Amino acid sequence: MKSGRLRAALRILLVVVFVDLAGLLLVLFAHALLSAAVLVTVAEALFVPLVFLSVASILVGTSYAWASFPQHRRAILFVVAITLVTLLAHAYIMGAPPASSGATVSGQPGVTFSDSKLTVGSTVAGSVLTLSVDATGGDAIANVTVSGNGQPLSGPGFSSPPSFSDPLQPGQSVAGDWNLPASGNLTSLNVSYQYLTCYSTSSKAYGCIMDEVFYVPEAMGILSGQHCSTTASECHMEHPYLVPALVAGGMAVFGEYNAASWRVMPALLGSFSLPLLFGVAWKVSGNKRIAYLSTILLALDVMFFSQSSGALLDIPETFFGISAFFAYFVGLRVWKLDKYVISGILLGVAGLAKETAIFFALRFLTYLICFDPETRRKRVYASMKVALALVIVFAIGLQAYDSTLATPAVPTFVQHVEYILSYGSSLIAKQLACQPTTGYWCKFANDPGGPPILPTDWILFYSPVAYYATSVSVCPNSVNGTCKGGQYTYVGLAYYGVTNLLETWTVFIWVPLAAFVVYNQLRKRQPSLDQYGFEGTAEATPGVTGDSKFAALALVWFLWNYLPYIALFVDGRVTYPFYFVPAIPAVAMGATYWLTRDWFPKWLVWVYVAMVFVFFFVYFPEKGFLPDWLRVIIGH
Repeated sequence: MKSGRLRAALRILLVVVFVDLAGLLLVLFAHALLSAAVLVTVAEALFVPLVFLSVASILVGTSYAWASFPQHRRAILFVVAITLVTLLAHAYIMGAPPASSGATVSGQPGVTFSDSKLTVGSTVAGSVLTLSVDATGGDAIANVTVSGNGQPLSGPGFSSPPSFSDPLQPGQSVAGDWNLPASGNLTSLNVSYQYLTCYSTSSKAYGCIMDEVFYVPEAMGILSGQHCSTTASECHMEHPYLVPALVAGGMAVFGEYNAASWRVMPALLGSFSLPLLFGVAWKVSGNKRIAYLSTILLALDVMFFSQSSGALLDIPETFFGISAFFAYFVGLRVWKLDKYVISGILLGVAGLAKETAIFFALRFLTYLICFDPETRRKRVYASMKVALALVIVFAIGLQAYDSTLATPAVPTFVQHVEYILSYGSSLIAKQLACQPTTGYWCKFANDPGGPPILPTDWILFYSPVAYYATSVSVCPNSVNGTCKGGQYTYVGLAYYGVTNLLETWTVFIWVPLAAFVVYNQLRKRQPSLDQYGFEGTAEATPGVTGDSKFAALALVWFLWNYLPYIALFVDGRVTYPFYFVPAIPAVAMGATYWLTRDWFPKWLVWVYVAMVFVFFFVYFPEKGFLPDWLRVIIGH
């Protein structure tokens, strides 16, 4: 009885979450059309319950599973624990680096004083203080306030006050007038300001973790109702809009210039990809041990975690792609929508996150056609339902954006898709050299124009790419500002774009192993009359179950995300290592398949997982909880 009530509550919560999310997107579109400030308030009012309803759905879903399946409580505890630990790890670093940091520079009136970021000059004439501020450092400056004798000064102030939306750029200056205190005695000046630590002064855009500098401004534009074109620097119509829209939702609640607000949605979606993969692995293999290990290996992938930590596109795409497989394997049904339609809807949403979700769709349809236990006729019909739902959701979703924020640049979704394809086809490298010669990233650090990172290197080796990195130099013995005996340096904060190579290298083992197993299973398949339209006879795919289906899923998933980029590379298209992100769950599953064979020593599995954890820990972005000497030894 209790589980029945929890199940009903869970269904209601999931429907309300979906309606709330759809309403939030509609309000953002309405704001784009009407530019009414009240709609921002409405968006905030929708986003807050969306967060709480999502959390409530998770809690109720966990409670339902706990009450309904007492035999699986250990698995439930595992899923909750690994998801919470991952969320806490993201929460620990979510605001690092922050959008800005505060500082104060002090001096006396009439005397020029400075710090490493700005220089202040002032003159006093009668009862008026005239003050100028020059941004002499490398950071943009915002929110400058002036106080004298410890008290804020009144007066006209700066003619154009530096703000977060219009900061003072390096090399620029601003001046203003303030009234002296009533006593007329001004002995000290304090100038407080914010220097922008996650801001590109070259493009005048917020963001610092890899491509955040593209998508954070786009999210700000969506939030403000800015209309886009294919030439606007703040718009990146070469990709669909969903991820910037989700980032804009975080901004509406936690603040537009709060770095944590940019990253909260990708961090949530990356973390919740873990229980989804657990469910997929368990349902396909029927083996909890396989599900445990697959989830652990995904959680310990460096690139998957780093991409989840920034306002980037690939993790939301992957989340919705995994969700499609999850809905299919658990047989999810809502109202009259069966698992095929729901999977198609989720694949369409994945496409709205990033157009490369087409490979998710192809791997899903390949698996459905080749390994679904239904008859051939039913498999073809199911594939058509998936494809139709996908196309409808993608077309309507993209057209909603184009009609509100992209007209007249691309009035229809067809023209938008054409632009996406034409942009992708323009990323051509005429020689195999890395930046700045071509758009390729460099295979080795500090080697501009050298060998590029090619798709073949994604599964072999390349130097970890620093999406963002800062170093700290410490002098243990300083005398009068002079360092005696040398200094040591360690990485303060760094996000790395590299997969966990200890997992990635296993593709050379499990891919041929899985291919051999799947080939043998398919070769043994006996034809049935169902394939010729007769009903009620044997399944069309007997024997392809359990571990074999799990191996088939990992293999199809991996190949559809990797081989297309080999083809693009051969055609001259520039490719980037983060294109591998949607394949990382497949790598985790494939490695698990290899590790869980009966002939693989169980003790060695624990050794392998420990090594994978060490690799992940070495490249964890922030290790301020460690002593300096250990951070120097780690070197990353």
